[in-house]
Amino acid sequence: MTEKIINLPIVFHFHQPVDNYPWVFEDVYEKSYEPLIKSIFQFPDLKVTLHFSGNLLEWFIDNKPEFISLIKKMAKRGQIEIIGGGFYEPIYSIIPVRDSIAQMRKLSDLIKKEFGLEVKGVWLSERVWEPNYPSFLCEVGYKYVIVDDNHFRATGISQEDTLYSYITEDEGKSLRVFPINEPLRYLTPWKPTTFSIDYLKSVADEKGDRIALLISDAEKMGVWGTTHQICYVDGEGHQEGDDGKAFIPTFFKHVVMTDWINSITLSECVNKFTAKGLVYLPTSSYDKMEEWVLLTPIRKKFAALRKKWKDDPNKQDEYMFLKGGFWRYFLVKYPESNNMHKKMLYVREKLISLENTLYKNSKFTKYEGEIAKIWDEIYKAQCNDCYWHGLFGGVYLQFLRFSVYNHLINAENLINSINQKVHSLPNKYISIIPLDFNKDSKEDIIIESELLNIYLNPSDGGTIFEIDYKPKSYNILNTLTRWPEAYHDDFEAESEKIMTDRYRRSMLRARVFRDVNLNELHSDKYEEHANLIDGEYEIIKNEKSGLSAVIEMSFNGLIREPDSNEHYPIEIDKKIKVMNNEIEIILKGRFREIPNRETVLKRILEELFLGIDFPFFFNGDPNNFRWESHQVLDTREPKNSLLDAFEYSGTHFKAFDGDYGLSLEFQIENELKEDSNSVKIFKFPIIAYAFTDEGYQEIYQGVNMLLRFKLKKEFEYRVILKIV
Repeated sequence: MTEKIINLPIVFHFHQPVDNYPWVFEDVYEKSYEPLIKSIFQFPDLKVTLHFSGNLLEWFIDNKPEFISLIKKMAKRGQIEIIGGGFYEPIYSIIPVRDSIAQMRKLSDLIKKEFGLEVKGVWLSERVWEPNYPSFLCEVGYKYVIVDDNHFRATGISQEDTLYSYITEDEGKSLRVFPINEPLRYLTPWKPTTFSIDYLKSVADEKGDRIALLISDAEKMGVWGTTHQICYVDGEGHQEGDDGKAFIPTFFKHVVMTDWINSITLSECVNKFTAKGLVYLPTSSYDKMEEWVLLTPIRKKFAALRKKWKDDPNKQDEYMFLKGGFWRYFLVKYPESNNMHKKMLYVREKLISLENTLYKNSKFTKYEGEIAKIWDEIYKAQCNDCYWHGLFGGVYLQFLRFSVYNHLINAENLINSINQKVHSLPNKYISIIPLDFNKDSKEDIIIESELLNIYLNPSDGGTIFEIDYKPKSYNILNTLTRWPEAYHDDFEAESEKIMTDRYRRSMLRARVFRDVNLNELHSDKYEEHANLIDGEYEIIKNEKSGLSAVIEMSFNGLIREPDSNEHYPIEIDKKIKVMNNEIEIILKGRFREIPNRETVLKRILEELFLGIDFPFFFNGDPNNFRWESHQVLDTREPKNSLLDAFEYSGTHFKAFDGDYGLSLEFQIENELKEDSNSVKIFKFPIIAYAFTDEGYQEIYQGVNMLLRFKLKKEFEYRVILKIV
């Protein structure tokens, strides 16, 4: 009788986000990367496929020569292959094809240079797949791709039939496709090695062409939870089956010592076995990702249904076709993610325009090196980690969002510098650009100068959603709204701690409320009495004069009287003037007199207040954030902590980011010279309650300063924001 055989390709994926903290690189190296590679090296007969994000591979080359030396030795003895992908780990579907190809070639070139290996396979960031991928993946020279078995289930292919490779094509360009094995992914390293071996035995067959593809994040083998002890410390491994032996060397030993397990690389699989058949896969990612991307109310329903059907043996046919959301919808779920993405595309178009100009004027060669640096800044901003949220912090990690803006503003500054040289432009300038920046069919406005970029959204309450201080490549509106998440329901006992917002935390959002307290404003649980907050404002003035620019927006809104619920019309204008490093904001309001409705207006003016949001973001160490006002003597310790909630009557506020040497100063004036002491300032931190791989965390997302004004029949307030 022929012995049953199973082919076992093993793939380890090494990744760190662009600009992650240096101590994280060192910590993960010590706990996972180094012991994993050393363990692989100890088993020369073990075949392994490796994938490294380009920025992490560069870090290894610069900082860990002994680590690189081991990989070179394994490459030379034919033990490993290294697959490619986007250098900075982008999601290919949300970046232009040109950029995908350029990033892939950049990584393949580095692998060839360092290890002498030809790259034949490609890694998909977060296993996000779209049907047009084969055409550009083949253009780079890839022969195969790894996808989740979830992709195959959606086509009706059974779990058993995912034990083979398939072939797909786009525009006639063919690519081999390997399904990742879900059972192995969940067994390692969480269960004893014997569980994985028993599973492999159960799927082995006499024909010997079955492939059980095991992939794992390298970080999973040493960083997640207690996996360092489980994977590498004898006595700390699984007791049942493994007698406490370290998981990684024990598993590797099983693989090389078991005759019916064929340790093999994916390239060897391509050469040895033909594809089982032609397949066309739908847009997909792994199953959890398809749940995370759904809007929160739908996600709750989907998660409940998925769990119910997955655990019900009578619902397996239905479960096979249960599909969640589409990865790109993260750009809808989180407007802040869309903001970064559209800015990346916007800056990229500036660079394309510059390239075209240089080619036209035969000057490209002169600036070729600088152009390459600009492209690299844009590529870094395409790193996927901060564009979504699931098991990891993602978009909630404010320093990763800062990294994206930092690289994009760097790119803008370099583009401006070259344009000034090529066109002999003055150093100081200002421009007003109307465009549909958010790609929602509604017009936005960008004011650009040599010092500032101001992004306005008239259709979302006449708000400002981005302010870039270009000398420091710093977006001071890199705040994140405290969005409701499905997992918040799991912590009803801590509901007071979990604060969520009803509207995006943008500047100049107008709120109308009674005499509510600081906590009600902080938690966004006050009762709103007007439609000014998200109304669609009309642009009534758009002009530039010298080095200043003015945008004026108007809205005819309604305010609801608190007791009778009657509505009364109000006209409100927001005027934004930008000059040098100052932003002047003038807020005007007027109630028209309506016969027989004087009593309603009287009650509104007596009981309601106007609040205007001025959120901002600092990226340094919060311990080095400070604030002051010449109208407040704060004697608390630590002195003037910016993240403490506080309120006071006054017209002046100044905040400092000590790490970046950045300050914001607000000065408020009542143009009608009445009730000059009636302005009240509320200050509170924006803290999101988010689930990450380290459990539930309270993550700083910025600070909101709300200015409260008394409503009058006619009012005008002036706020000057100075950035230094």
